[in-house]
Amino acid sequence: MYIPRPAKLLFTIDDGWNKFLEKYGDSVSSWTSLSVERMLACGTCAMGVRRYCCASSDCSHSRFFCQSCKSKACSSCGFKATEQWLAQQVHILPDCDWQHITFTMPHLLWPFFNNNWPLLNALFRAATRAMLQLARKQGIEIGIFCALHTYGRQLNQHPHVHVSVTRGGLDSKHSVWRKLFFKKKDVEEIWRGAVIRLLRHSYDLINPGLLPGLGHIRDKKHWRRYLRAQNVARYA
Repeated sequence: MYIPRPAKLLFTIDDGWNKFLEKYGDSVSSWTSLSVERMLACGTCAMGVRRYCCASSDCSHSRFFCQSCKSKACSSCGFKATEQWLAQQVHILPDCDWQHITFTMPHLLWPFFNNNWPLLNALFRAATRAMLQLARKQGIEIGIFCALHTYGRQLNQHPHVHVSVTRGGLDSKHSVWRKLFFKKKDVEEIWRGAVIRLLRHSYDLINPGLLPGLGHIRDKKHWRRYLRAQNVARYA
């Protein structure tokens, strides 16, 4: 008996996905639409079927298996691919203590990063700048890996960066391991400045005056003034 996956039920119950497309289809990207359609077809005959037969000539037994979609947006295929990727990275990362830091920003800045991939990619440099600067001052080479999340747990827009950094590193002169811990106050100050600086130099890319509630920002002067006000806000 075919039992649909929980993620599929969210889209198919009461014909929810088709109703959503009827109402908001113009705002759904082709990639998103394709990913959902593949996820809904995953594990069904729509993705194709493989037949496995017994190797014995005296046995007529065979089984049919519906193929998966192999999409990273699929709750099943994407999870499997993620687990395989993590298993590979374990052999690359150094076996040491790690410090995890989450870089966020005031909610008033979130809209500027919405579907703006050049800016979202730049957040990696902004987040790692703090650790690299502080480590470089002490002559230590550290290890870092990052993950970007564009949405929060409540499925609301919430761009933030998760950073894992080694609790120490190699001394650049003597190649010995030295311990290092990053304090919140020091990291937060550099991160805040990096984000504001990134936005300040991205006026043409963002065009903030066209965003809802920001019509008063008519030029770069107004933009810099707006960002200065946000620079005093709290960054967790």
